[in-house]
Amino acid sequence: MDKRGIALVFALVMVLGVFFQFSRMDGFLHLSPLRNLALLPAMEEQGDAVAQARDRYLILYDPRDVGSVFARHRLAKILAQQKKDCDIASIYADDTAVDGGYRGVLLASGSLERVACLPAVRQYAAAGGTVAVLMRLEAADGSLPQDLLAELGVARLGGGKTVRGIHLWTDFLFGGQGASFGEGTVYDTVCTEAQLSGDATLHISAADGQPLLWEHAAGKGKYLVYNGSVRDDKTNAGLLTAVIAHCGAEDIYPVLGTKLVFIDDFPAPIPEGTNPKIYAEMQLTTEDFYRQRWWPYMRQAAKDFNLKYTGLIIESYGNQVEGPFVPPAGSRIRNDFIIYGRELLDMGGELGIHGYNHQSLAPAGYNQGNLDYQPWPSQQAMAESLQELRRYVEDAYPGYEIRAYVPPSDILSPEGKAAIRQVFPEVRIFSSLFDGVAPDKAYITDFDRQGDGTYDIPRTSAGYMPSRQSIYEQISVINYIGCFSHFVHPDEMFYVESQDKSWAMMEKGFRAFLAEMQARYDWLRPVTDSECAAYLDDYLDMDYRVQRLTDRLVLHCWDFGHPLRFILHTDKTIGHAEGAEFTRIGTDCYMIETQSAKAVLFWKEEN
Repeated sequence: MDKRGIALVFALVMVLGVFFQFSRMDGFLHLSPLRNLALLPAMEEQGDAVAQARDRYLILYDPRDVGSVFARHRLAKILAQQKKDCDIASIYADDTAVDGGYRGVLLASGSLERVACLPAVRQYAAAGGTVAVLMRLEAADGSLPQDLLAELGVARLGGGKTVRGIHLWTDFLFGGQGASFGEGTVYDTVCTEAQLSGDATLHISAADGQPLLWEHAAGKGKYLVYNGSVRDDKTNAGLLTAVIAHCGAEDIYPVLGTKLVFIDDFPAPIPEGTNPKIYAEMQLTTEDFYRQRWWPYMRQAAKDFNLKYTGLIIESYGNQVEGPFVPPAGSRIRNDFIIYGRELLDMGGELGIHGYNHQSLAPAGYNQGNLDYQPWPSQQAMAESLQELRRYVEDAYPGYEIRAYVPPSDILSPEGKAAIRQVFPEVRIFSSLFDGVAPDKAYITDFDRQGDGTYDIPRTSAGYMPSRQSIYEQISVINYIGCFSHFVHPDEMFYVESQDKSWAMMEKGFRAFLAEMQARYDWLRPVTDSECAAYLDDYLDMDYRVQRLTDRLVLHCWDFGHPLRFILHTDKTIGHAEGAEFTRIGTDCYMIETQSAKAVLFWKEEN
């Protein structure tokens, strides 16, 4: 070999040496840093405020009844979120004016004989208004005048009974028609036995056919009657929203129009070796199950059902709650973290954090004992664990900004939240539960923005094989605020609750669940947690006014940054639109997406 050849070989060895050393020192991670950017369509035209009154409703409630007071607050909150106004009065007040300008009268009491302004309410309905009775009729036959029962669409009224399950006969809850939630569900309510008149329209019944919600024309107007008990949870938020939406003609209200899917505990350390359940079914090690079966399945599901995943990072599965906190030994866990995380990001997903480990950030007294978790001795210890997590994330993903946090087992104390804000000040979104029972001490929120600029974007269902009750709750939330929000875990099949389920069953169940939700709500746009926060900003900040004209509906919007979405209920058919796109999503329902600050929907002329 001549000197030139020796020099070329030497140069090649040097280049390869530098390459491998650069790679070993993670140089390529720094050459191509990943950013957490929410690239959403923006609206250049912001619009100007329109000097026009908002839609207005009258809420009548019984201040002596806890359920009625609860219903009053829930209704007022829903109307405020929809940028609609309401007047509130006691059913005992005899000077309440029932103005014809109200879009609807929302009667949060079933004790109609106590409503002092009932004659005015009945006159309002006869003149063309909508009256919604939102609590079960409490009087048996003979207690209410027969002519009033006839107005309500009731042929016979009996005593109280507890019923189980529900069936959605119509599209009153849009996208829900034909759905049943009876067998295996915990949904039950106390109603009054009722036999409807032949001209009443039954929208919802119990599983045994007992009427729960119906509609009946009266004069030029109508009554909507919900014959159930007001629940002390959020299960009926969608039903109350649907009732409001069916007051008057051409009702329209804003929604998020989003769908989120969270993967808790991913990326996270994958156990070595074999799990007996996995090996018995698939003859795979746990690592091979993740790489060859679970993750390819999740990637395909994202493609088939148009999903974006928000993955929640865990560094360790140890139960350590006191420092020093150290990274996992060896390179395998870190390599998996980089590989799986980058693949998730390449799919358009987002990385958030779950914690240094899976110990909920809370001191003693947060129900951790039932979960076999360790309480943290101090906020400082929580912060120290999060500092190690921050180092771990920045080492693998330099420059990536973490914005989302999901608490392990949905438990988060004020001290834990303060520790997160201290160590990860860029975290803006906390995603826990939308509903639950107080004794569990879970972190339960609404879709909201806090005074410190952080957002609460809750998850509303979970698991690869959700119950029919969970599906009803998703339908309810989508009717309420237009958001599908679901989460799963990679290791769910290892849980005690899943001991009778194979992975094949879970694959089939999750696909069936996603297919049903896609069939009912294919108009929802897939988003990450950060992207949803941008749409939530608009939902909270925007305002709008509606002009209802003979041949068209005009929608004026302002204070928003992205295309807005609305739900429009109407018996009319949209022929064409200017400044908006529309999609029929139910029997009497459209989804409207604005393209400018002024949108005009023209009604199709009926032959």
